[in-house]
Amino acid sequence: MVNKLNEKRSFAVIIAAIVTTLLIMMGGVVSGLVLAVRNHREPDDGRQYAAHLLMDAAGSLKSSLSSMRLVNEADPAEEIIKTALVHAVRAETALECVGGDWVANRPKEAFLNDVAIVLHSYDPLDAVKKADMLYAYSVKFLASVSNGAPFDYDGELIGGEFEEDMTPPTDEQKAEAESMVSEVLDADDVRYVGAWGGHMEFYIERKGLTGYALVCNGKIIEYSFLRGEPKENVSVERAQEIAQQTAAACGYSDLVVRHSEVMDKSIAVVMCRNIDGALACDDAASVVVYGGDAVAFSAGGCDCDHSGAPKAKVSEREARKAAGANAGEGVLVVRTVNGKERVCYEYRIELDDGVHYVYVCAENGKQMQVK
Repeated sequence: MVNKLNEKRSFAVIIAAIVTTLLIMMGGVVSGLVLAVRNHREPDDGRQYAAHLLMDAAGSLKSSLSSMRLVNEADPAEEIIKTALVHAVRAETALECVGGDWVANRPKEAFLNDVAIVLHSYDPLDAVKKADMLYAYSVKFLASVSNGAPFDYDGELIGGEFEEDMTPPTDEQKAEAESMVSEVLDADDVRYVGAWGGHMEFYIERKGLTGYALVCNGKIIEYSFLRGEPKENVSVERAQEIAQQTAAACGYSDLVVRHSEVMDKSIAVVMCRNIDGALACDDAASVVVYGGDAVAFSAGGCDCDHSGAPKAKVSEREARKAAGANAGEGVLVVRTVNGKERVCYEYRIELDDGVHYVYVCAENGKQMQVK
């Protein structure tokens, strides 16, 4: 069955989750999964291994969504949503690695895509309202990947939420978007695939490597290419320069580098907007630089309106007292916590078991969150 609400390859949103903060903040779960599959020399062995990982991720997703049915407060909802989203990303990645009949897999991809849409709600309790439906489909999804049971899905999780944006683009809009994708990405081949929710998707090819690009409101909001052999290794500093140049070319010229992470032969660079001195870290964009090329980009929520964000009333030095004795200088950030936009200082603290983050409210100087 075809998902009428999402006339697109449904890995578009999931790939954004892979290359944004989940990839950086969740300890490389997805990158480890992909590398584990690719490290198998024989293709059949790799697909078999991916199939086992897919079943494991599907079972973990079902368990998390089952627990969500018991949630009635924002804090536990936020925590369980993060866990469920990681399992959804793992499942999507494994499903891509398993391969097989694309038509048969499309309902599964559409389901995982819409799970991500629901779980990315700014109010975690909005996602909880759909816990029963999420769980019911996760049971069917697990049965399908485990024993081949039929799996039908047609966008029921998001209902008619995108109907207002279903007006197809004009030929002129398609041509303008296609020209921009071709020029910005130096693509050898660009073909229109379809439109959904105000987005246009294009199949792209560059130097023999295929991929996709999404265009919305005159900007390239996301793209990704398959990876060939790297032509060179670049430093983190050079990767950051490439990332900012890529973001600017795609239509986002006001982003600053937040942090970077080296993963095998790739460097993931996370960037965000500066809102009156505070970094909008929840709306991070990201670029994956591989061998000197920007092979993937996601704008995240960089166009989100932060005009209503509160102002800092407590100095960083004063806030540091609430962060703990090991805290260095904090970074002022804007984050959405329990459905409300807050301004706070972020402190990165290394303990014997790894890196932790302490967030201190910049309005009252009290600890707000610890991760």
